[in-house]
Amino acid sequence: MDVINAIAKVRFNSARAQRIQLQRCGDFACDLLCLEPGQEFSATGRCAYYIIAGTGILKADKKAKDLSMGYFAASEKDESHTLVNSSEQRLICLIVSPHR
Repeated sequence: MDVINAIAKVRFNSARAQRIQLQRCGDFACDLLCLEPGQEFSATGRCAYYIIAGTGILKADKKAKDLSMGYFAASEKDESHTLVNSSEQRLICLIVSPHR
């Protein structure tokens, strides 16, 4: 069993969103996503997002959902989606996705 202090791994970069690897377990990957205000992260395929801190908007298939601390969202297979930090605060998100 591996135990990781995920919050200790948080880092931000004003030039681009940071995706920080936490763990690769068999068929899935668990990462932190750290976005400064205005930054975005795009992906295609299955991803589960859990918002640890901050607020953002998840856009997929011409739909947009507001997400804030404690919210969980998941994308479908082959679905393109974008998480945008729409606030003036930093956004920290846990991502679980298929390991590629």
